[in-house]
Amino acid sequence: MKRLGEVLGLATELGLAMGLTAAGLVVLGLWLGRWLDARLGTNPWATILLLIAGAVAGQVAIYRLAIHSTRRLSANERTALTPQDAASATGQALQVLALVALPGIVGLALGMWIDHLLGTRVIATLILVLGGLIAGVIGALRLTQSARAHPDERGDDVWSSTKKD
Repeated sequence: MKRLGEVLGLATELGLAMGLTAAGLVVLGLWLGRWLDARLGTNPWATILLLIAGAVAGQVAIYRLAIHSTRRLSANERTALTPQDAASATGQALQVLALVALPGIVGLALGMWIDHLLGTRVIATLILVLGGLIAGVIGALRLTQSARAHPDERGDDVWSSTKKD
């Protein structure tokens, strides 16, 4: 059985990694959204869209870190998390962020253009942003499910670390 100090250290390490990763992705979404809103005059739509995308990506990163750390700890390894684990979870979370955000941003731009042409205020924008978010979340779910369904030769997930050649 592990000593109490060792368990607390591992829990603290994992909690900090999860918290910083999730918070960082939300802050990144906020920053990108505000930047796009300032450039495109879409206030507050890009900010809302990218905040949602950052939150989804942050939750994916937390999930990936928790699953991988559980595997490592159940194998009686002395660390719950390696830098490669954190980097791979962050990499997948950034892919999810892009998958969720890009269709929403395209929907935002296209919806604003259609609303401007037809004079429909924000109806087309809201419909296309919502459709883009739904498509992005479905794409992100498929990405994470395919990673779980196709383990590499070591039995790890595709994003758990780089493959051996």
